[in-house]
Amino acid sequence: MKKKTKRIFIIILVVLVAVVGIRTVRDTMTPAIGILEVNGPILDSLSYLEIIRGFEEDEQVKGVIVRLDSPGGRVGPSQEVYEALLRLKETKPVVASMASISASGAYYIACAADTVYALSGTLTGSIGVILEFIDVSEGLSKLGVRARSITGGSLKDAGTPFRPMSEDERKYFEALARDVHEQFMEAVAQSRGLDAATVKEYADGRVFTGRQALAIGLIDKLGGYDDAIEDVKEKTGMEGKPRIIRPQESEGVLQGIKRLIQSYVPVQFRGDAGRLSDGYLRLEYSIQ
Repeated sequence: MKKKTKRIFIIILVVLVAVVGIRTVRDTMTPAIGILEVNGPILDSLSYLEIIRGFEEDEQVKGVIVRLDSPGGRVGPSQEVYEALLRLKETKPVVASMASISASGAYYIACAADTVYALSGTLTGSIGVILEFIDVSEGLSKLGVRARSITGGSLKDAGTPFRPMSEDERKYFEALARDVHEQFMEAVAQSRGLDAATVKEYADGRVFTGRQALAIGLIDKLGGYDDAIEDVKEKTGMEGKPRIIRPQESEGVLQGIKRLIQSYVPVQFRGDAGRLSDGYLRLEYSIQ
């Protein structure tokens, strides 16, 4: 009796494994839409680049939706993701779907898409660059604390919080911000098919609602996530309910807590603040 029960159990197990295996093979052979989620501050690009590369190499991924809910972030990562999506767009359609906010670096990324969707109340745009510094020299002097630095270049400690900024340093940082801002405007003009003068008119750092952005050509259509899915289906000729691939960035408890804290702490005290010499410098696409 025990042997018979054991055989039945083994048969059931084999059948279950076979069913799961067949279903898995069937699923992997079904055309899919890849979802790249850009949530929160854009601090790094590696995880996004790995996902994009995976979509590029997966023959079953016929198109990609970039789902954005981000206020922006660092310059470099935003540009890197933008460039990666431009390369992906050469072989597969890319559609951007904006949630509650897609501004600054997030808007930069969205510009790489074939079609950009936003909700009527989405906050987007913020085509601008900001550099922030802290000057604690007056407070420290009242405490009798002085700071000294020895440098091998006149601008090596530019931006230090331990003394007021000189006029030459101010001009230096203004030139940096201006150059990065011009790069941003050039990318928007090229990707959105707008002339430079039009982009410059709206590139003063302000945000727009989705409805306003549509009127001035910063997005293509008003719509949500489902509209983006239907758009990709139409572009790729997919029929029926598509398979959705949504890779998740693996992060431990400590990383999750850190990301949560970074969302609330003023940026000049956060880990995403760029550091220049002994001062705190934030150079990013931001709405703050």
